[in-house]
Amino acid sequence: MSLPFKTIDDVEIAGKRILLRVDMNCSVDPETKIILDDSRIVALLPTLRELSSAKVVLMAHQGRPGSDDFISLQQHTQILKNYGINASFVDDIFGDKAKNAIRNVQVGEVLVLQNVRCFDGELKTGPAKEVAKESIVQELYPLFDLFINDAFGAAHRSQPSLVGFTAVLPSVAGRLVEKEIRTLTDATATDRHPWTLVLGGSKIEDKIKTLEKLLAVGRIDNALLGGLVGTLFLITKGKISESYSASIKGFDDIAARAKKILGSYSDIIQLPIDAAVEKKGQRIECDFDKMNDAPFFDIGPKTVASFADTITKSAVVFANGPMGFFEKEAFAIGTSEILDAIAACQGITVVGGGHMGAMAKAKKIEDKITHISTGGGATINFLTGKKLDLIVALEEAARRM
Repeated sequence: MSLPFKTIDDVEIAGKRILLRVDMNCSVDPETKIILDDSRIVALLPTLRELSSAKVVLMAHQGRPGSDDFISLQQHTQILKNYGINASFVDDIFGDKAKNAIRNVQVGEVLVLQNVRCFDGELKTGPAKEVAKESIVQELYPLFDLFINDAFGAAHRSQPSLVGFTAVLPSVAGRLVEKEIRTLTDATATDRHPWTLVLGGSKIEDKIKTLEKLLAVGRIDNALLGGLVGTLFLITKGKISESYSASIKGFDDIAARAKKILGSYSDIIQLPIDAAVEKKGQRIECDFDKMNDAPFFDIGPKTVASFADTITKSAVVFANGPMGFFEKEAFAIGTSEILDAIAACQGITVVGGGHMGAMAKAKKIEDKITHISTGGGATINFLTGKKLDLIVALEEAARRM
């Protein structure tokens, strides 16, 4: 398939100083701040190795201010070194310290800048020409010959480091972005049914938007909801106590949206039918009337069986977000068994986002899944037919080039 943007194949890279924007936003232990999953870093290695004849400066984000995973990129740099990349880290983004380090980068070296979200302006969004006015872009772009964007996981965001440089530098896609677009296009260019969405995780606002979009375009035949998303709908339907809403930010507003979805798409939505709760530190599987307000950390075995039956009969499955509190081993069972069902499905299967993809790789079943995407929201937006901001910016850059 032909692509509407340029790639590494279309530019000269030898000896060039290249600014490479990537997405290596990793899962981080909230207590120790240690990276738990380096799969997004591993996904970047083909691009980095192909750029070994260039002088590479790597730019990325990790978490956001105020979150448990908002940390420096020093750990990420060490992981790159562990994989054989000649990488070094500078604790600066676009100040004199960073600029001096950038000027001194040699062929075959990779300089990692500090977490771009340490700069407040990075969280602004807008058209490429607008966010290109931010100082992170204006201070850095004169130092580079080429901008390469390989941050597919953030492709749905129009922030300065993601799209701003495309307005002021020759800009192309990296190998990961190229691979994701090609693979997702092939995987979704089908009218095969039933088309099943498996949706979980804890980012409720994002997941509700995802569900609304996919339902609105008429793509989904089955929507299997777990994690906090499933909890929200169970409360809304009166299946479990509203006491479980304490962990759902903005519950009243989101519950109204969930109620509307249930009213319009009750034939498509499939909710958990039993639970796994924590009592005295143990996993206890029970029906909803036996939960007694104990922490609801996973779907139960009846739900797993029901969801797995739907999945294995599907022509297309897209999964995003775990079914429960998978960080606790006893409550990773639901997610693990749903992944087994996805691996057993003979249709097209796509797992999006970090957590489920990491678990699939840990279980060594990734070869049985059509595609494990590095994107969460980006992949969802792609599935709904929305053109990704990163791709729009690269297309505009290609026309200028």
